[in-house]
Amino acid sequence: MTNAIKTAQQWLHDADAFLITASNGFSISEGLNLFASDRKLTTVLGNLVEKYNLPNLLGALNYHYPNVLDKWRVYARIAEYYNYNYYPAELMDKLRQIVGDKPYFIWTSNIDHHFALAGFNNLLEVEGNWQTGICTAHPKEHPAVDLKATLHEIYEKDQAGNLTEGDLPTCSSCGEPLATNLPGPTFNMDQVQVSAFESFISRYQTKKILVL
Repeated sequence: MTNAIKTAQQWLHDADAFLITASNGFSISEGLNLFASDRKLTTVLGNLVEKYNLPNLLGALNYHYPNVLDKWRVYARIAEYYNYNYYPAELMDKLRQIVGDKPYFIWTSNIDHHFALAGFNNLLEVEGNWQTGICTAHPKEHPAVDLKATLHEIYEKDQAGNLTEGDLPTCSSCGEPLATNLPGPTFNMDQVQVSAFESFISRYQTKKILVL
């Protein structure tokens, strides 16, 4: 065993808490590459790739679709493939083993919501996630909405060929259309997550926080 490994093991053992930061590299380890232009893109998005000449998943998420149904078809197909049928991969399982029963917090720019789906609840998604909806008219005033069930229903109707605009999600407070809560004009960072992160830092700032 090398000295570096021994040192790392000692740090893990001595840590009072873990601060875990994760970006696109972690998503790639989970099988999700927003920047890849490959055969898998067509597996996920089907005929929409050729229809709009979509370069990758990131381009698909940011495309200004002339057809609102196609926009939600994209969201639903991505969510179905990467979220509704999600199972943690090897790296996610190893992270759970490393954390064990110690206090932790995850600060991530990943929008896939995989940490939450894997059971990590202490989480700050600084760029939101594509499984949460936000009111397009009042994004700051009206509460965010969990779209998991809605996206699955849209996917099933899309596959059956009977998706209509009446199936698209609207704000329960004002009836205006919802958008996915991702960076853009309506993005609203989850303030509950922000407050929880601030509390974590305040609680452990004078103790041994190991940053992974």
